[in-house]
Amino acid sequence: MHWVGIGLVIVAIVGCVGFGVHHHLDAKAQKLSKGSEEERRLAGELRDISSQIDQGRYLYH
Repeated sequence: MHWVGIGLVIVAIVGCVGFGVHHHLDAKAQKLSKGSEEERRLAGELRDISSQIDQGRYLYH
């Protein structure tokens, strides 16, 4: 039974980390979207990565 509890804690930690990374990328993209052309391009790439994290592509590859 302890293994189930440990597994749930690990799943919760992974979920929190994924949410934190997603939030950080979105905030960074928002800041960059107000900058130069290069920064706006980078903001778009960060948004793409963030959406792929939502879909689980970067978590399981």
